Amino acid sequence: MRTLGKAAVEVNRSENIGPYQFGNDSRVPCATTRAREEFGPAARLTKVADWFERAIAESESNEAARDLDWARTPIGDPSTWPPALRSAVQMCFGTQFPVLVAWGDELTMIYNDAFRMMLGRDLHPRAMGARLADIWGGIWPTMGPRVRDVLETGRASWDVDLPLRIRRSGFVEETRFTFSLSPLRDADGSVSGIIDIAWETTDVVVDRRRLRTLRTLSTALGSIGDDTRSIPAVTSEVLTASSDLEGAQVYLREPDGTFPAAHPRYTGLVADAVREVAEVALPRWVGTTLVAPLSSTPDPAGVIVLDGSSSYPFNDTQRSFLALIAHSVDSALSHSLTHQREVATVQGVSDALQEAIAPGTPDSPRWAVRYRPADHHLSIGGDWYDVVTLDNATYGVVVGDCVGHGLEAAVLMGQLRSAGRALFLADLGPAHTLTDLDAFASTVPGAECTSVFCGIVDTDAGTVTYSSAGHPPGLVVGADGTARWLEDARGAPLTIATRRRTEAVAALSPGDTVILYSDGLVERRGESLREGFARLERYALELVPQHDLASLPDALLAALVPGVAKDDVAIVVYRAGP
Repeated sequence: MRTLGKAAVEVNRSENIGPYQFGNDSRVPCATTRAREEFGPAARLTKVADWFERAIAESESNEAARDLDWARTPIGDPSTWPPALRSAVQMCFGTQFPVLVAWGDELTMIYNDAFRMMLGRDLHPRAMGARLADIWGGIWPTMGPRVRDVLETGRASWDVDLPLRIRRSGFVEETRFTFSLSPLRDADGSVSGIIDIAWETTDVVVDRRRLRTLRTLSTALGSIGDDTRSIPAVTSEVLTASSDLEGAQVYLREPDGTFPAAHPRYTGLVADAVREVAEVALPRWVGTTLVAPLSSTPDPAGVIVLDGSSSYPFNDTQRSFLALIAHSVDSALSHSLTHQREVATVQGVSDALQEAIAPGTPDSPRWAVRYRPADHHLSIGGDWYDVVTLDNATYGVVVGDCVGHGLEAAVLMGQLRSAGRALFLADLGPAHTLTDLDAFASTVPGAECTSVFCGIVDTDAGTVTYSSAGHPPGLVVGADGTARWLEDARGAPLTIATRRRTEAVAALSPGDTVILYSDGLVERRGESLREGFARLERYALELVPQHDLASLPDALLAALVPGVAKDDVAIVVYRAGP
């Protein structure tokens, strides 16, 4: 194998070239430039060889190829080129794929129109007939070893989406290329050059990355709910990690109507644009920076500032990307503010409903109650409790759970609670009360499958008589530190009972504590109810001795339902006296 000159396989480190970015060495003139300097721009120094004229006839690059004084290049006049080079050049100019041919000891460049598009604004036509290392000076640490390997081994290379930072249009640009460098062999079989078949994939890679950023931003913003004030931090966290922007700031209007001062990096025109957009609600471009209003009905609730990347041409694609980011943040903020307004309306309704239908705290110091809805914005939901004074010695107690939660379930709850209270006052007993409640629930749409624990506590007799319509059993924590469950007299939920309802009687000793509750206290996704009951028993045995009656429900909620409740929870606690 013939060995090419060192200039073909090593970085040229002479004073004339230096470590420039791709195409940055404007001091190294190509043969066309030299010819024009000496003979004028219209000069054609030699007659182009017939075969070469035919090869370039259909090419838009023919002017550069035809005007070039090839005799002054290291590979000489086309009439002297060997058959292998002629074939490669004919193929180069005859295909629509981007192709570069580099031949001889100096790897002199010849390329077609499709490859010319990858040379940017500055490198064509001076790259025609130039040395490969002169044009690729800045990326030679990456390309040099690949070229060297092809020349020395005769094996083709293959790279997919290779990142290269090149200077081809006046700035250092991030690019991606998929290409193969293949050996060109002379008649004797020796490697005399390379052919580069390349495809620029910058737009594909960057578009894919931008879409990923938009998806990440949308997901992050979608998780904030109505926490409007977290939008600037969430947006900044996502976009700071993106290499497709150089800055991102979100400013939200303060409760007093003012906007915070622009970030110190934004001065002059950008700072002025932030103030203007906050007033007129119209987007503005300041160079490569987008300043856009957020949730601008009726007045902007915020302003977003996005700095485009200087690593890509600032074109319609980059402008659209920034506009899509602004739209995503705008949608999240608008949704959050709308949700806040809706919640405020529902909150008012739920508060009124709570006052109208939810029971108060029983007068007797032997009772303590708590209610915690699943949606922390609402005061009420589908679970309910009631403690009804029947006479000086007896109390009726009910804990129920409608299917669902929120206002619709609360309306059902109110109807069932009112009916249950009326039936209690008729002194019919727990089993008969549930039987009549079955009949009532069958006339109320949505009341099907409601679970209810119904009991009567007799303080003189020291008993609790109870019946259950598909409800979790009550727990009795004895004064002696033992625990037992009120798990007899069980039946189906309301409206689906097929057998006559029964009732059971449990004795209560002085100091015994009865804990009644809805299933939100014990249910957990991914575990059985048996595990939930065991957890309640364990915590109850621990907490009952440590707390007075008034604080016990809160202690149970804190231990068993930490954080935001996934379901409504009602708790009724009774402590037997002497």
